[in-house]
Amino acid sequence: MDRKLSRARSKTVRLAGSHIITTCATLAAVLLFVALGSQVLPAAIQSMPLPGSGSTLKVAFLLNIAIILFGWRRSRDLKEALEAYEAAERLAQRNANTDPATGLGNRRELMRALDETLAKGEAGVFLVLDLDHFKRVNDLHGHLAGDRVLRRVAEVSRKAAPSNACCARTGGDEFAILLPGADDQTAEAVAAKVLEALAAPVFVEGTQIQVTASIGLARIGVKSDEETALRESDVALYAAKRAGRNAFAWFDKELEREIADRLKLEEDIRSGIKSGEFVPFFQPLVDLNSRQIIGFEALARWRSPTRGLVEAEVFIETAERTGLIAPLTISVLEQALKEAREWPAHLRLAVNVSPVQFRDPALAEQILKILALAGFPANRLEIEITEGSLLEDREQVLTIIHSLKNVGVSISLDDFGTGYASLAQVNRLPLDRIKIDKSFITTIVKSEQTAAIVNTIAGLGHNLSVPITAEGVESEQIRSALADFGCSEAQGWLFGRAISAEAVRSFLKMNDAGDGKLTDNSLSGETTDAQQPKKANRRW
Repeated sequence: MDRKLSRARSKTVRLAGSHIITTCATLAAVLLFVALGSQVLPAAIQSMPLPGSGSTLKVAFLLNIAIILFGWRRSRDLKEALEAYEAAERLAQRNANTDPATGLGNRRELMRALDETLAKGEAGVFLVLDLDHFKRVNDLHGHLAGDRVLRRVAEVSRKAAPSNACCARTGGDEFAILLPGADDQTAEAVAAKVLEALAAPVFVEGTQIQVTASIGLARIGVKSDEETALRESDVALYAAKRAGRNAFAWFDKELEREIADRLKLEEDIRSGIKSGEFVPFFQPLVDLNSRQIIGFEALARWRSPTRGLVEAEVFIETAERTGLIAPLTISVLEQALKEAREWPAHLRLAVNVSPVQFRDPALAEQILKILALAGFPANRLEIEITEGSLLEDREQVLTIIHSLKNVGVSISLDDFGTGYASLAQVNRLPLDRIKIDKSFITTIVKSEQTAAIVNTIAGLGHNLSVPITAEGVESEQIRSALADFGCSEAQGWLFGRAISAEAVRSFLKMNDAGDGKLTDNSLSGETTDAQQPKKANRRW
């Protein structure tokens, strides 16, 4: 675009120069015409021109008339061409600084206005806006509907902002408003107006579309620069999204430190995956009646050289958000299968798969490949899925599950009761096991209502011929109640914490000649530095 503008300006300058030269030549010819006319015109009227002393002046006079006529016409043509090129240049300039879809300024225009404001040393506020879940609008209603929503946002921004503001669309569903001279109250009023106006639904061909937005606000002043304004507003936007979206938030230094810590965590996770710092720990799965170990669940732990031994709840969410969950899971699964391959043949291995990973249609193929390379029997592997997986592409999720079950892999539904699974969904899924979330289990001896819920879930499993596993069993009283409800298996601190692969090998070796039963917390083993009986993130 800059090259086109440069060529247009060069052409305009050349035309302007030609127009000036032609105009000057025409004026000179007019002056000459006036000078010669007083001598030639009387003789020309008297008779036809004859050879003589006046013939030269007569020829000059006629040539002068021709030059005037030519110059006048040439000047007119150049003026029209110059006006056309000037109009084209204005159009190119406008297109270079305007978003064609919404009519707002684009990022180029916004940066120009911001640079101008900062150069003047004016105080003000920089506001950035991002539509919440805009991709769903395009996916569900089409791109024409998406364009209509974008134009609606542009209209709302113009009406909410004062006349001296610069409103711009800076990306796909990203907008910005520069408010020169605005104080905090004015900026918040603009943000509130935008959010309120966007709350009204947009109708596209009879379909009602509801959108919300998240807004970040950053103050600019004499010491501000373009990079700082953009970074601080983006940090504030992240805070608004984290607060639940459909809201605005201001930038502050504490928030910036949190962002820096988050970025450092992402960097360390990425490096840790490459360095093999993520390892499986194993928590025993126990038969509630016999107390015999029937398997282990693999739980990811991070042996960081700088952070120590880190539990999954610290890093799983970040790994999912950054797309690192897939390589992390594959690494932990490979290690867990190699360990479990040496266990007694009756012990199974349970591994959790993140809902994010079900977006990859090749997930089943990847798991089966790892099974084959490890030489681990498929019928000893149990893949745990959470209810959040049901929010992904349902047909793709079912295809992946069926592909795994076809080779003998078992499927269990983890954290049942905390998410989105209904009885109809449970009935449709080819489940081999249902795991009741710990939040229900820990309170069944204190709350009759919770106990009734767990009893109902256990009855559901019995009717569907699906075994029920209880998580978070921490006392003999809870174990006894679960056995009465008909739960078949359990895991929790009553039976053992998550321990390292080395500790599992030692335990199995010591119990090789025994009955394989567990006494209370007999598998305490190696633990993390967090000794509270909690597990906020059951995905690992």
